[in-house]
Amino acid sequence: MKEKTLKDRAAVSMVWLTGERFGSLISDFLISVFLARILGPSEFGLIAMVAVFIALLQPFTDAGLGSALLRKKDATPEDYDTVFWSNLGLSVAAYAIVFACAPLVAQFYKQPLLTDIIRVLGISLMLNSLNIVQNIRLTKLLDFRTISLRSLVSNILSGGIGLYLAYRGWSYWALVMRQLLNALITNVLYWAARAWFPSFNFSTASFKDFFGFGSKMLLSSLLDTGFRNIYPLLIGKFYSASALGFYNRAVNLKDIPQTLVSQVTGRVSYPVLIELQDDPPRLTQAYKRLMQLVSFAYFPILMGLMGLSKSVILVLFTDKWASAIPLLQGLAFVGLLYPIHALNLNILTLKKRSDLFLVLEIIKKALTVVFLLLTYRWGVMGLIYGQIALSFVALIINTHYSKQLIAYGFAHQLRDLLPSFCTSLAMGMTLLWGSEQLQVFTWWTLLMWVVVGGAIYLTLSAIFNRKKPALPIRFLQGEVPHHAHGRLTAASLHSEKPPAYLLSPNLV
Repeated sequence: MKEKTLKDRAAVSMVWLTGERFGSLISDFLISVFLARILGPSEFGLIAMVAVFIALLQPFTDAGLGSALLRKKDATPEDYDTVFWSNLGLSVAAYAIVFACAPLVAQFYKQPLLTDIIRVLGISLMLNSLNIVQNIRLTKLLDFRTISLRSLVSNILSGGIGLYLAYRGWSYWALVMRQLLNALITNVLYWAARAWFPSFNFSTASFKDFFGFGSKMLLSSLLDTGFRNIYPLLIGKFYSASALGFYNRAVNLKDIPQTLVSQVTGRVSYPVLIELQDDPPRLTQAYKRLMQLVSFAYFPILMGLMGLSKSVILVLFTDKWASAIPLLQGLAFVGLLYPIHALNLNILTLKKRSDLFLVLEIIKKALTVVFLLLTYRWGVMGLIYGQIALSFVALIINTHYSKQLIAYGFAHQLRDLLPSFCTSLAMGMTLLWGSEQLQVFTWWTLLMWVVVGGAIYLTLSAIFNRKKPALPIRFLQGEVPHHAHGRLTAASLHSEKPPAYLLSPNLV
């Protein structure tokens, strides 16, 4: 009975968690559309410059302590208090660094305005640290309903206020206030409930225990964060705030389908794949079908976005964002292999080969630096072309160990991916040609092209790809092994350092 109750709670929690992430994604998208129609690329570029600096310091506010606390089954009240006061102290120290270094960052970018922006937006570091333990406590209780509702409410309220401020002429300060208010409202909702309050306790033993694990998480997080933000950093430094604003807007659009597919693929497939990890033939077959399904559903979205990039940018954001059109077209190819990279890296996770994972990460990060040095001279588009090349090189690298571990290497994967890629590319190029010929960019024509693109893709797939890609029937019917459900724990549902299947933004 207890096991059944846990399964039921885990299932309900997953629904709430998925709903919150989808809801946040949609609300963020809608709010950003309206903000972009009011503000310009330079305002967004300024905030993107600051975001790079803030993101680099964000891991220090927790130092992996929260992740360690989440994984401790028998955490004591003293453990919670220790992590809370540690996070608060670390965040204050991080803000002190932000405040002191703000003029240097402004000088680095040659943007004097950034000094005040950094010092104000940096307050979010301290605000965010105040609800880490609150969030962990609810996560351990599998109370994702409360977490989800508070997250959605704060996101919508802060977004609405940000829109009002932008309309009233607050310029880039509207974007700053939106982020600050999001953190503030989240804290108000958590602390007003009075579900937990810290005591003035601090255990040196608990801190050492948590930091032993958390320090490794901190180093990993710093490495990921640094490379994830390296492109915005260089664009902001060597080009302009407007150039970074255009790039930021294109990246955000590309990330929408990427995030949606990552959440659905990871949450649905991972429990089943875990059960097949000791059955190589069935695991290989499951991966083969999963690759086919993901490419069949995901490739046409990205290629459709490429083909309709002009319509999407002009209709959603108006012609002042027109310079983002070629960037979005290129970034669609950058994101094309994103879930494929994740699935390959997930094989290493399933096989518990973190050593190989580290080797691959070092190789790919070294290649990132090489491609950056080779392409930055040719502007933002040069950087994007470098990312496209890097993505395809990374596929060859990522599939090397997939071949060794489950006999599913580059050649086999390419054979499974090519049918969907070719039909998607043909559809995308048709949309690109057709929209350029029509030269009418309205909501109605955008909707028309989406329908036309879907019809073209399904028709081509029916003609040239008669073998319907699908997961095993039990995937679709929910008939997963009963042990898979038992693996749905608080830590796996809401991990601060998620496994590869959740698609870290820096997979290549």
